[in-house]
Amino acid sequence: MLINLLARADGVIQAVHVVCPPDVPMAGRVVPLARRDLPLDQALVRGGQAIGAVPVSSARTAAPADTLIVIGSQRRDAHPNLRFVAGYGWWGGVSNHPIPVREASGPLPFGPYVAAALAAAEVFLSVRLPRYGDAPTETYGWDCWGQRLSTVPAPDAPNELAELDLTGTALAGVGAVGSTWAHALWAAPGLGGEVTLADGDEEGVTTTNLNRCPLFGHDHIGLPKAECAAGVAADADILWRPHNARFEQLGLTPGQLVSAVDTNRARGELQNRYAPSMLSASTLDLRAEVLRIGPPGVGACLRCFNPPEAFTGDDELRDHVRAGGKEAALALAADVGISRSEVQRWLDRGECGEVGTRLLESLRRQAEPHQARFAVGFTSAMAGTLLAAETIKLLLGQPMHPGEPDHNNVTFQFLKPTALVNASSRLARDPQCPACAPTNRALGVWRRRTASARGGSFTMPTAGPDDTA
Repeated sequence: MLINLLARADGVIQAVHVVCPPDVPMAGRVVPLARRDLPLDQALVRGGQAIGAVPVSSARTAAPADTLIVIGSQRRDAHPNLRFVAGYGWWGGVSNHPIPVREASGPLPFGPYVAAALAAAEVFLSVRLPRYGDAPTETYGWDCWGQRLSTVPAPDAPNELAELDLTGTALAGVGAVGSTWAHALWAAPGLGGEVTLADGDEEGVTTTNLNRCPLFGHDHIGLPKAECAAGVAADADILWRPHNARFEQLGLTPGQLVSAVDTNRARGELQNRYAPSMLSASTLDLRAEVLRIGPPGVGACLRCFNPPEAFTGDDELRDHVRAGGKEAALALAADVGISRSEVQRWLDRGECGEVGTRLLESLRRQAEPHQARFAVGFTSAMAGTLLAAETIKLLLGQPMHPGEPDHNNVTFQFLKPTALVNASSRLARDPQCPACAPTNRALGVWRRRTASARGGSFTMPTAGPDDTA
């Protein structure tokens, strides 16, 4: 995962050199973008090269000018710019000295992926924000089992997941955070069942996705995200069910709905499914956040504190074209690929149909352009990993924080990784939220679904289109 993240940091990292002993066999599902029959050293390089961003190659030793990151080793190299990284089970950390790894560390990926995100963040900060680039010298790390800062793993955290069934789980949004979630579940042995993947991005995988989506490489550009993720992770014991559509368009109510969408409007639409169990993850600049939704009417829901973005109505869009006169109609016709007379008929009659849909889609793209946001791969990797850990912990009946059963929200910011704000907390419902208001009849439906799911198995069979709140 660390090579995966570094190889996507185009403009920050000049090259990635992999120093790895030859002929070491691959243990489990480690490198998604390389053939599974390759030895580890070749797979690491091939997987990094498949991203198509930062050059990745093998090397015998590190050059003096390199940043040397030593992973899972007890050796102490003499190098001017040296960091040690280790992760196992649910814990991952970084230090200026070797980190002991216990023998019974287990095969879970959550701790290693956290460690990779921490190490990648240090490299990024030293280049882009050198004022904040002085990382802590002593060991620091993060424990996903307790969602807290810790220099050591939790002693009671399980090392393995024995035949945990994910059937009834659905992921909405297979972008940076969502693809990391799928990546972590793909890499974790012991998971099975059917999982729905839904993403309605019409552009599919784009070049901008390559800097932060760990399941996608250069060959995936232009292809649907959900199908790409399912294809890359097809060798897991999980049966992925990809859908190239927004989740709310499927008309399903899963037992566990995992939100990795990036707009408030989409979050509100997901909340309207009122699934028995819901999780959400998001990023903002250098901060990752995960929320366990509910309990109904008590904890924050997906709509809480997330007012939907402004929406321009169809009539308003038509009025805007009319006000623009002949030039606006001609420009719209050229964009959609129809005649000006067809545009004029639509303006006069406002008819629905295939032409009207295309015209409205074009106008909406212009009226509500996608705003570019600052995004880096390690923040998304942290959010997706925390989200995957909480998905598993919910199925195991574990709280977010072992000593605080009402905690439902966890945040981690990378600017000061040891700051006390990196912690879990309780996030109560938004008093202004209409989706989980006491006066909303859907709240009762949500409560009954949640109580029913907790009374039996945690997940419930996927519901049909008519099972709405």
